[in-house]
Amino acid sequence: MSAPERDGAHHVTARRATADVAVQLVARAVSLVLGIFTTLLVVRTLGDARFGQWSTIVAVVDIVGYLSGLYSLEQVAVERAAADRASERQWLGAQLGLCLLTTSVATLVSCGVLLVVSEDGDMRAAGLLYSATILAGGLAASRAGFQARVRNDVQVGILTLNSVLWTGVVVLVAVEDGGLVPLAAGYLLIALATAGLQLALAVRAGMLDLRRIRGLWPVLARAALPLAGAALLTIAYTRVDQVLVYELAGAVEAGLYGAVYRVLDRAQFVPLAVVTTLLPMLAAAHATDTERLHRLFTRASEYLWLAALPALGLTIVAPEPIVRLLFGSEFSDAAPALPILMGAFVAISFGHLAINMVIVLGLQRRLALYALTGLLVNVLLNLALIPPFGFIAAAWVTLVTEAMVVALALRAVLQRLRLRPELGRFARALVAAAIMTAAIWALDAGGAPLGVLVAAAGVAYPALAIALRAVDIGELRSLLRGR
Repeated sequence: MSAPERDGAHHVTARRATADVAVQLVARAVSLVLGIFTTLLVVRTLGDARFGQWSTIVAVVDIVGYLSGLYSLEQVAVERAAADRASERQWLGAQLGLCLLTTSVATLVSCGVLLVVSEDGDMRAAGLLYSATILAGGLAASRAGFQARVRNDVQVGILTLNSVLWTGVVVLVAVEDGGLVPLAAGYLLIALATAGLQLALAVRAGMLDLRRIRGLWPVLARAALPLAGAALLTIAYTRVDQVLVYELAGAVEAGLYGAVYRVLDRAQFVPLAVVTTLLPMLAAAHATDTERLHRLFTRASEYLWLAALPALGLTIVAPEPIVRLLFGSEFSDAAPALPILMGAFVAISFGHLAINMVIVLGLQRRLALYALTGLLVNVLLNLALIPPFGFIAAAWVTLVTEAMVVALALRAVLQRLRLRPELGRFARALVAAAIMTAAIWALDAGGAPLGVLVAAAGVAYPALAIALRAVDIGELRSLLRGR
């Protein structure tokens, strides 16, 4: 048996998959802590207005970056490589070459957009530098090889290195009282360095074959194009609200909204860790074992729901102390938006799983239609509601849009799988989260500090989940033993 076959998703045990997710969770948690710290420091270094400009630059680059189809090409390549182990290196090499081509074009488009929307010279210069990170993302597309072999420890190791280096840059800029341009330049240099390291490791591991890859480009492009369209529409409706708040309510409100939206972005490390490991396993199971596919999808859904609920409960009880801790008292006005966005996080957790199943089941065109509907609803509601109600309206529109699109996507997936979900564990987890929320609400009413609330939630929720059988201890033991 060759090394690729031994490392393939067909041969991944439960223990290895659990370990892969656990490594990602730890590494992404470290990155989350560093990300919270750097966001706090960036917010305080730039101030409301400049942070509003920074958030707008990031939003534009995120939107335009998806024009490259980078994420979609990676996901399709992973699915093809997992299902066709004999041609794995060719699929991954073709994907890297095509990503470099498309990210070059997207970088130029992003530069043009930011030159138009920028208010001053600093914002323009920072926008041009930050736009070049799209091209760096093309180099980093080599990470698909590690995902296809369920070796995400390498990928998250580089992610952690990126977070550490970015933290150092932010601290240096803060000490030197820098601004937008040094931040953007530092981010670009780190992106290029870590992407180069990722590529070097993939080449050394023999994951890429760059010979005669152009013949595979049309196949990848045809499979990825509908998904890229859906992804672009999705990132548009998840980022356009930031731009609309900036244009309709001003830089200060954009800064407030951008700060709490960072919490939503960072919280996604949990569902990302799960679905990153699952994609090649789902693709392999779809080709050979329908029963395993159903089991993987069902358990992933249950555990994503279980993991998302306590974040919602905690932010319902204590949004203002959380915002003050993360961003300072001057951002207290942003607190009401936090629990609303955490409601969206619950839907987004399922959304990550739904997108992976869409790729495996070939439902990309349907997802694109759902995402287009979401974009239209999002823009129309934001245009109507932001002028009178400000960024709080944008948060509610995010929740409505995410819930609608994810519900449509999951419905399509369940229909194709001919799978009727069992709601028992979902209901028991909801009850556990509700009791936990009531308990920490009582503590908050009694004057308990945020640290006590977090500790109480961390003890009460797992105990309640086990007592109410939302978590099966025997199943967890089986996972750890590799069954």
